[in-house]
Amino acid sequence: MLIYPKDIQEKLGIDQLMELIRQRCKSDFAVEFLEKARPSSRIEEITKWLDQTDEMLQVISSGDNLPSRDFQDLRVFLKKIKVKGTFLQAEDFAQLKSLLALLYDWTQYLKKHQEVYPELCSLTYGFIADQNLIKAIELIVDEKGVVRDNASPELASIRALLIQKERAVRTAINKVLRKAIQDKLTDEDSSVTIREGRLVIPVKAEHKRRIQGFIHDESATGQTVYMEPTEALQLNNEVRELQYQEKREIARILTRLTDLVRESVEDLDKGAFFIGLLDFIHAKAVFSKTIDAVKPGVTKNPMVKWYGARHPLLWLSHTASGKPTIPLSLELSRQENRILVISGPNAGGKSVALKTVGLLQYMFQCGFLVPASEASTFGVFQSIFLDIGDTQSLENDLSTYSSHLTAMRYFDEMADRNSLFLIDEFGTGTEPQFGGAIAESILGQLNDRKAFGVVTTHYQNLKKFAENHPGVVNGAMKYDVGALEPLFELEVGKPGSSFAFEIARKIGLPTKIIENAKSFVGTSQVDYELLLNSLESERNKFQKLTKKLEKEEKEVISIKTDYQALKEMLQEEQKRLIKEAKARAQQIVEEANQRIENTIRGIIESSADKEKTRRLRSDLEHYKKTQEESIKKEEKRKKAEEIKVGQHVTIEGQDTSGEVMNVKGKQAQVRFGNIISFIELSRLRRASAQAVKQESRARKIGGINMIDKMSQFNGEIDVRGVRADEALQKVDEYIDQALLLGTDQVRIIHGKGHGILRDVIRNYLKSHQSIDKAVDEHIEFGGSGITLVTFR
Repeated sequence: MLIYPKDIQEKLGIDQLMELIRQRCKSDFAVEFLEKARPSSRIEEITKWLDQTDEMLQVISSGDNLPSRDFQDLRVFLKKIKVKGTFLQAEDFAQLKSLLALLYDWTQYLKKHQEVYPELCSLTYGFIADQNLIKAIELIVDEKGVVRDNASPELASIRALLIQKERAVRTAINKVLRKAIQDKLTDEDSSVTIREGRLVIPVKAEHKRRIQGFIHDESATGQTVYMEPTEALQLNNEVRELQYQEKREIARILTRLTDLVRESVEDLDKGAFFIGLLDFIHAKAVFSKTIDAVKPGVTKNPMVKWYGARHPLLWLSHTASGKPTIPLSLELSRQENRILVISGPNAGGKSVALKTVGLLQYMFQCGFLVPASEASTFGVFQSIFLDIGDTQSLENDLSTYSSHLTAMRYFDEMADRNSLFLIDEFGTGTEPQFGGAIAESILGQLNDRKAFGVVTTHYQNLKKFAENHPGVVNGAMKYDVGALEPLFELEVGKPGSSFAFEIARKIGLPTKIIENAKSFVGTSQVDYELLLNSLESERNKFQKLTKKLEKEEKEVISIKTDYQALKEMLQEEQKRLIKEAKARAQQIVEEANQRIENTIRGIIESSADKEKTRRLRSDLEHYKKTQEESIKKEEKRKKAEEIKVGQHVTIEGQDTSGEVMNVKGKQAQVRFGNIISFIELSRLRRASAQAVKQESRARKIGGINMIDKMSQFNGEIDVRGVRADEALQKVDEYIDQALLLGTDQVRIIHGKGHGILRDVIRNYLKSHQSIDKAVDEHIEFGGSGITLVTFR
């Protein structure tokens, strides 16, 4: 792949990004992989690298009990054993065993999860991670790096005898020491010590001739000497000889063990490569998690279709200081626009946008995950060219402009339809009249070659070129005309103004100077700038009006929906009441007929007995009177519950409350939330305190609290497996519905995964005025995989 210039990493900040990844590498081998990382133009390689890193990101985010990630360079030990006859020390074997266990555990883990992590699993092919070698080392060397007593029968015998002799030496010397203390030849608190590997006792210098033995050392003051008594001499010699035997036996054991390891050196070389590469991939994944990077869509064709792209270094800096980072969205393709000309005021973000394009494209073609939306698509370019900053060359006697022209000549010679060129402050460094003309000519040549590119400029002729030539499009960094402050947001489709006069006026430059400057520039140029400023101001107003209209449209749709629901509810209620009234009337008639029939039957059966006939007539009359009193009580109750303006009422049989706005004849005008309806007075009842409270809460959220909707409402929404933009839309609609119904708390199930979907949703929730807090669910009910939302 063709890259220009050689120091492109320094110019784009890739060297800083590489350093952040290097800090996350555990081994020198991983650092070597990082230093060799270069962009590729082969889509197979790029896809493989992306998949490896993405799978590792899934691994570390899975919550599994993972093998050790203390990756170390296995080659250190392999270099020592490749020379025949050499052997590793016991402490080397302890470290080697840990690395072999790490190698074995990772190969087993990845093979076990082969279907989930196929690319990482493929790295385990071609070598054997031998657990028998680990067991062989464990039998010889313990965890502290000491050869075990039972490593061989000879070693066990030597060490047993050594302990016995050391005990005998200590017994003999302690006997001499006690006698020396008793004879005042040494201090009472003196004890046996070691000098030159032999047990000795301290003796006052003036008494050294009173004890037979050899002097091995003396104190710094010369007042004490350290003597080996004659009684312990032979025993110490025997101990020393046994120690030599122990060393020889240990060397023999370790040589044999090293030979065993040497037999597997070919597999271990491949295992060392695997550990180093895994460490490198792990470092990339950890860094990707830090910058919230993802694997985007990939296509072999050169193109840029990015959403929510962020400059990783700028994002880290802003995050640390609590500042927001405005994401970049951009599309360049063969079918539409291939070249973007960005203009706008100084310090408005033009260069940052250009560097973001260069850095992310470089990262992508190196196989690094990128900080952008998963919906983005990255294409593959065969070459990337960059011209940015002051590139004077004292050695070649080149000025800044000459160096820019040298770069342009290279671009013109090498650029083709698979190239991406990035030029900052295009045409500057010489007289604007000539610099702009040359820049326009070069831009035309690059456009004819069908190359892709992003350039930043202040030159008007380049803005006009973009307007009049297919394949080239203007872009502007948004600017708050009222506050004269940059918004750091790219808008594609129109040129930007430099706002030179406005900025000069803001910082206090005298009006006379500004007006003189305008006259020097010329009327047409000033009018053009004024037109751009006016368009920017009108665009801002239009955006605000659009947002307002969208909000009002949502409210109208919500009110319409609520009105339709209420209408249906009232119609259903009317049908129910009529049905109940008919049923009640039928019941009364049937009951009355039954009593009359019973009365007639009784009279007939008693042969019209006067007394019984009188009693039956009396019962029938009592029933009639009871029914009349019941009707009067109901009418009296209804009259007592006279509906008045301002009262809160409910429809009979419902809990939904509303406020009476007017009473006309037998109907009342009642407001339920945002909906006003006329309802028969006979169907209204005074609302309970609880219903009034529900109505008040519904009013606060601008909707209507309907029982039907609440019964159908689910207290949680599941957006797992949904793309971020779709998930946000679903969550937004769900939150609106929850607020409409006056819900206190809801749960959003997004899963753990990489944590990306969770962060996107929570960032949205933080900005919502009606939400009090959004936190992890209790660990027993889902933990960080579920967000618990509480409303204000």
